[in-house]
Amino acid sequence: MGNQLFNINQAFLWLIAILLCALLNDAIAKDADTITIGIISPKGGSSLVLAGETHEESIRLAFSHLEPLQLGDLQIRLELSPWNDSGDPQKSAEGALKLAREDHVVAILGPVNSGSTKEVLKRLKEEQIELPVISALSTAPELTFSGLRDKNFFRLIFDDADRMGQYATFIKQEKGKEGEKHFLFLYEQNPYGEGLNTSLKDRFYTPNVVSRSWHEILKQDCIDKNNVPYPSDNDALRSGQCFQADFINLFEEYGINNIVLLGETSGSLSLVSGLKQAIVNLNTDYFFVGSSKRLLDEAPVGSLTIGDPVLDYHRAPTPELGNDWQKLLNDFEERAKKNREDFVMTAYEAAMIVHHALRIVLSGQRTLPAVGDLRKQLLQVLENETFDSLEPWRTISFSQGKLDQIPTAPIYRISRGVIREDEISTHPWVHLTVDQHQPWLEAPVEVHLQGYGVESAKLAAYRVDNFTQHEHLIEERLVKFSAGLATERFHLLQRGAYHFKILDAPFYPTLTETRIVLTNHYLISAIAALVGAILAISHTVSSLLTRIIRVMTGIATCLLLTFGSFYGQQFSGWLPFPSFGSEPVVNAMLTGLLGGLAGPHLLANTLSSWAKRWLLPSQPG
Repeated sequence: MGNQLFNINQAFLWLIAILLCALLNDAIAKDADTITIGIISPKGGSSLVLAGETHEESIRLAFSHLEPLQLGDLQIRLELSPWNDSGDPQKSAEGALKLAREDHVVAILGPVNSGSTKEVLKRLKEEQIELPVISALSTAPELTFSGLRDKNFFRLIFDDADRMGQYATFIKQEKGKEGEKHFLFLYEQNPYGEGLNTSLKDRFYTPNVVSRSWHEILKQDCIDKNNVPYPSDNDALRSGQCFQADFINLFEEYGINNIVLLGETSGSLSLVSGLKQAIVNLNTDYFFVGSSKRLLDEAPVGSLTIGDPVLDYHRAPTPELGNDWQKLLNDFEERAKKNREDFVMTAYEAAMIVHHALRIVLSGQRTLPAVGDLRKQLLQVLENETFDSLEPWRTISFSQGKLDQIPTAPIYRISRGVIREDEISTHPWVHLTVDQHQPWLEAPVEVHLQGYGVESAKLAAYRVDNFTQHEHLIEERLVKFSAGLATERFHLLQRGAYHFKILDAPFYPTLTETRIVLTNHYLISAIAALVGAILAISHTVSSLLTRIIRVMTGIATCLLLTFGSFYGQQFSGWLPFPSFGSEPVVNAMLTGLLGGLAGPHLLANTLSSWAKRWLLPSQPG
């Protein structure tokens, strides 16, 4: 009889050991669902080829930095599907339809130029396709005019009116102290150049402006000294031999001493080279648009230019942020094999917000929605939610597709090397960090705060409804920083998602979220206690009821010990519960085994020693 009981106990222990091994093996392979995101950029046959290449490379860099989308039962693999539109609006529209119908993309990042973006939106509307189109470089103001904006469109950069308004103010301040000046605006005859010209003229408020397109200042059918027509307008501009006579006369007639070049870099530089050859002793200042490496290297020294949004790590408000930006730009140079000046900050941010929006849409989903439903939900999230930017003090949100907080346009003075001329702005903000997942009933949730330019801030904790995704405020507290740092602990007893926000200052990231989840640690502890209790009763003679009661009290003891051990580690060891290191699985297993072996006697002794320590005054030795 004794041997039979021993064999039963041994078999039972083996079964429990197998269960423990299964619980400890968390790495279960799952097939990942795939979500495709389209990119439209010019790759060849266009003067926009550099912008197109760096646009795509900046997006790819962002997705290489972003965390995988793993939400509950969903494991998402993101694929990028690029389309080369060669800067041609018709090709852009064809690509958008192909990406939507054949590649089943959930969003399009691009196009690069406004003309292509307009054609894409027009074609999608004609085909009744709801699909987010997020452009990092399309600056035509009419894309977000009230009543004209397409519901699919979101712009991640300032429009021409915003940027040219800043440029006009700077130029007038720069030249106002020099007396009366006369300006010549030379613009590229395409939607981009014409838009820049209109926006700048509307904000210049001076009659001393003459405006001409690049095309109208050239002679028709201009030929070189070998009687061969120039292959392109840029070649004709560069030669200096093809300017109309009345254009050359403008300089003397109007006393032109400032030239503003409104177009892409190649044509602008060709035009300056041609002017220097055509007009002897030309004495004028130049103003450009753009900040590509070629422009900064080849434009006349002393010229001014207004660029696209940039990560200027020399101007970062903290060394840590400057180092992060510098590392990102180094990664871009290494990956794209291009200069860091060509990094497209807004394209990187476009990838960030799509990733964030997908996380919001898929949160709480057990299966991947159909592509059409996913597109509609993305449109709604983009319209209503707030996202992080690369600048911690600036968030990204949209009103009718237009950015609420536009990034700063840097203004450079070219000096073979560049000098930033726009003023440095200080931006206070708070950086929040919290672990994405917290085990239930194992430790308080720690929120770490780092303040930049703030001494105190209001921190709020919200519980997120699993079904409606609405936030419910559960606690608000004032946090004071010491040397810019603070840590706040929250005891959150209900499982689910929680958000943390700063109420009275900008904060980063905008979605600071943790999820309280049930782990298998208490189950491991209970199984280990079952093993311990069986070992304890296997050498005693008692009734079946007594054995069952002993096993149950051993499991109850182990659960209390495990809870006390987990929480005891958070309070500098003053709780007299045993602990077996910081590894939760090991700790759960050993406290469970101990609880099962010792049973309620250990718990009683532990509580007794705790009570004596706190209730009885200590006696001097």
